[in-house]
Amino acid sequence: MTTNLAAAYRSAGYRATGLWTDATLGSLVPDAAARHPDREMFAFEGRRVTYGEFERWTRAAASELVRAGVRPGDRVLVQLANCLEALVVQIAAFRAGAVDVPVVPIYRQHEMRQILADCRPAAVCTAAALGDRAPVDELDALLDELGLRPPVKWLVGGAKDGWDSVPGPDGATVELPDPAPPEAPALLLYTSGTTAAPKGALLSSRAVVAHMVNFRDVLGAGEHTVTLAATPLSHLGGFVAAVVFPAFLGGRSVIMTGWRPDEAMQVLADERVTLMMGATVFLADMVSRYEQGPPGEHRLGVYAAAGAAVAPELVDRAAAVGVNVVRAYGMTETAGVLSAASSADPLWRRRAWDGRLLRGMEMQVVDDDGALVAPGELGRFRIRGPQLLTAYTDPVVSAAQIDDDGWFYPGDVGRVDDEGWVQMAGRTKDIVNRGGEKFSTMDIEMAVASYPGVARVAVTAVPDERLGEAVGAWVVLDDATRRDGVTALVAHLDERGLARQKIPVEWHVVDDIPATASGKVQKHRLPELTDLDTWHSAPAPTR
Repeated sequence: MTTNLAAAYRSAGYRATGLWTDATLGSLVPDAAARHPDREMFAFEGRRVTYGEFERWTRAAASELVRAGVRPGDRVLVQLANCLEALVVQIAAFRAGAVDVPVVPIYRQHEMRQILADCRPAAVCTAAALGDRAPVDELDALLDELGLRPPVKWLVGGAKDGWDSVPGPDGATVELPDPAPPEAPALLLYTSGTTAAPKGALLSSRAVVAHMVNFRDVLGAGEHTVTLAATPLSHLGGFVAAVVFPAFLGGRSVIMTGWRPDEAMQVLADERVTLMMGATVFLADMVSRYEQGPPGEHRLGVYAAAGAAVAPELVDRAAAVGVNVVRAYGMTETAGVLSAASSADPLWRRRAWDGRLLRGMEMQVVDDDGALVAPGELGRFRIRGPQLLTAYTDPVVSAAQIDDDGWFYPGDVGRVDDEGWVQMAGRTKDIVNRGGEKFSTMDIEMAVASYPGVARVAVTAVPDERLGEAVGAWVVLDDATRRDGVTALVAHLDERGLARQKIPVEWHVVDDIPATASGKVQKHRLPELTDLDTWHSAPAPTR
């Protein structure tokens, strides 16, 4: 069977089993609003929004995009902290037939320059202020530097010449184009990889919908499901939990501007939340508070834990306070998780394994030569299925990670047993997974190496009690830089506009950095080195 025939056969199977449908990310909200316009869709910071209200608001914003010249396939970049406008603009992009490009708000000039140059948006939406930063000024300067003139520039939380406010729910409307077809790109998400620049992953509507079909089935979710979304809406998981999954189910969500554990516990009880998806750090905070005796008798039903390693002991502690943890494994490139446990699965499975492969998803485990290993043996993952990304924006990256038979190579190591249970053991790629936020070590190394007094640098993950991992740097410095200490290095990275969460919290000053004969740094040997000096810098906020 040729590669093309095999791909066609797989595609037909996805359609026949209901994983690929005609539903699109642009049709979910209007279709749900037509069925139950007066039903509450989400609660956000004291405001309750119905499906009908949200449909009208997103239609007004989509109309303005179309009126301004945004066409199907154009990119709409959104860099906002969690706010109503972040929800409205992203759904409006789908309804205009455009591609939604959500970007995490911690990214500054360093990362945004790369992203803007790659996606060349037709519309941008950002904030006037974020902490001590002015993202609108950063974005304005970069657009000018790159010669980009998007016809739509929306500003949240302030005013500036050349920028408009996001249309309100009563804004004028025009006839919208038909939703982009299910196979067309709908989302462009930038994910860190072993390359210095963020990788742009293109996801179609059908990939995201296939994930939701699978996730609904494994969790037993439905109209009764109440989801808590406390992760950034610029993350695929946060955005899906906040509005996409509820619209797909006809359920509702409760959205927070950020993770505040004590407040979250009250929200869980008051709103009778049944499902939460997120990184391990949120689960650990929640379990510790349940152990202390939180307000109310209601307990969260299911916590789907993905994005960072989950200790079996934490799953045990959660079970002891009445929370069913279902471990899962996935990534942006698979539109979410590709394996997940069910709360009906035995605890011994749920505490040590990252779920079973979801329907339609294939995973093979191979050795360094590409040969299949026996079930349960450790090896490198390769993945195929209805949830897979369409491509990366960089064809070189696509060619390196997706082969001619449709297998995607994520760079992760683990095992799959003969019952289809997955256990992720580590990464072959150089990534720091800081509480679910993944950073390229090469990107950070390049930023540190730009300081004049740094002769050599190697960056890797270091243990963090709460976040799982943080950023650590091993550096060879000249005498003057050693005398100046860590403050000058941190100030340099800050001035470069590096996301503060990427700035190392541990600095190990060493004589040399071990490398192979070909010059490849041997990062596994870094902890064995004797430090000349050891410095610590204050950690950035979690989000």
